[in-house]
Amino acid sequence: MGVFNFLRDSTAKKPPPSRAAAMQSIRAKGKQESRGTIKVDSFTFNVRDYNLKGFIVEPYDKDILAKGQRFKFEMKCSKDAHVMEGRAEAVVTKIANGALAASFTIKPSGA
Repeated sequence: MGVFNFLRDSTAKKPPPSRAAAMQSIRAKGKQESRGTIKVDSFTFNVRDYNLKGFIVEPYDKDILAKGQRFKFEMKCSKDAHVMEGRAEAVVTKIANGALAASFTIKPSGA
């Protein structure tokens, strides 16, 4: 290890990732892990993430909810050992890029 290693070109050629590693990273970008589902009327949506304040639904490709709208739903979600299940109410806080974010106004019974 030389004293002047910082002068070495940091863009040195690195071997390209293996085919398996490249495919795995592509799959990871395209598919988010689902934490569960919510059901609004007759529509079911995947929950990308949630906490005690709200949740994010992705993909959201319907026009049944608008920003600021309150809605009732049924939730079945889990993260590690925590489970949220039951009827609840929320308000839509944001809709963007194929996702919907909402805050709980009434939390499910399993919260």
